[in-house]
Amino acid sequence: MNSTAKALLLSLSLFSKAKAQNVFPQKVEGCNTSQFCLDCGEVQATYDADAFKDISNKINAKYNFKNGKGSVAFQVLVDSFGKGCVISHTDAMNSQISKDLIVLLNGCKWLPAKDANKATSSSINVVFEVSNGQLAGYIQRVDTKAMSENMSNPGTPEIFNKHYKYKNVSLPLYEITVLQKESSSLPNNMSIHSVVDKNDIVWYGTYNGIVRFDGNKIIRLDKSNSPFEKEESISAIAVDNENNKWISSNNSIYKFNNGNWTKVDSTKTGSGWTRNIVAVENGEVLFCTNKGLVIYHNDQWSLLNQKRVKQLPSNEILYAYKDKKQRLWVGTYKGSIMIDVNNRITEFNQSKTPLNQICISKAVEDSDGNIYFGLYDYERSPVRDRPRAGIAVFRKDGTWIHYNDTNSGLPANTINSVLFDKFENVLWIGTNDAGLVRFDLKDMWENYHNLNSKVPSSYTFDLSQDSKGNIYASTFNGMMRLRKK
Repeated sequence: MNSTAKALLLSLSLFSKAKAQNVFPQKVEGCNTSQFCLDCGEVQATYDADAFKDISNKINAKYNFKNGKGSVAFQVLVDSFGKGCVISHTDAMNSQISKDLIVLLNGCKWLPAKDANKATSSSINVVFEVSNGQLAGYIQRVDTKAMSENMSNPGTPEIFNKHYKYKNVSLPLYEITVLQKESSSLPNNMSIHSVVDKNDIVWYGTYNGIVRFDGNKIIRLDKSNSPFEKEESISAIAVDNENNKWISSNNSIYKFNNGNWTKVDSTKTGSGWTRNIVAVENGEVLFCTNKGLVIYHNDQWSLLNQKRVKQLPSNEILYAYKDKKQRLWVGTYKGSIMIDVNNRITEFNQSKTPLNQICISKAVEDSDGNIYFGLYDYERSPVRDRPRAGIAVFRKDGTWIHYNDTNSGLPANTINSVLFDKFENVLWIGTNDAGLVRFDLKDMWENYHNLNSKVPSSYTFDLSQDSKGNIYASTFNGMMRLRKK
């Protein structure tokens, strides 16, 4: 057996003893897992049999696995067009064989998942095992309930920042409360999407159902009180200025207004799969889909795509945001643009800004008019923590600042959410590796995670704030509330 194969098998044997949660989404290979569901669809994603078998054949022809054994798992995002992208794997040593498998998996012919006969994006787990001197692969379907239990142990947060010393002087000022299925009627501990409405009701989407939480009681949404199944999993949620709730699930969009649910006519939204829903202060609602940006305002629907705006880098919209000056910021999987009130377009892919060849993934504006953008590096790469990601600040004077874990106190570069706390004039950041971050907008960074606080998980997603200043977060290990003492 050659040295590379020995190294892989060593890493596989080590990983076979690792905790199960390490197999699940980690955003390793350059895709945003928080925007996609696992094994979703009435017809789940799969591979072309001949193309997939060819992967094993090529690896077996290149490497000698005689007397070897072990396995390695990959999570592959399969979009609605059948294009694949490896987003995590379990080879701790990141050997050359795993790198070769990543290249082959990315180029494999995939068959997308389908909901109601419509292709949709999802992710699947693929396992390669060495047995009898040969490498063979197969799909390992995900049991979301079992996965939730595996994630109940939050593990060790990954602090990529090695030079900043976190004093966390504000941590004692907060009371952190966590609701989990073991101690409440929450159907599942894993959640990505949540929002607080104008009545301080928390709308919380888990992997096994949607709930409403009024601060005391959890009410589950099912067919008796909503259009959703008891085990429904959603892809986006938002609350607009009139307190309408907008929820996307299974390629459909629903509006909840004054106790009534309405399903939006799919012809108005272009039938695209919705990744994010963003409510704007002027009353607009932005739907970020794989067919362009859908804009709703005053009962009118419009579609912004490459046919209408040639400068739009792609119709695959990850996120959009409209600031207080009515400038529209659009992040796609091939770059970002900005459209001002006079319809003048700024293209960033050739600019000397932090948005060059980067996708805007989140945005929030502070009381002074500075805009804080979460950045997503869409280029495929085996590097997990990307220095081109992190936080970009567009200051009110038109200048830019870029924060990452090498030039600031940001503990990790993968950003899931940003929230401006108007009660304390600070920025809260949800990360995918290091838990929750508190930034005082100057030079003080604080990092709260399960090793130094009651923050339940390193995976912190949607952040929202109620009228009293309480902050709610969706995590992979329960609903978290952070309240000032």
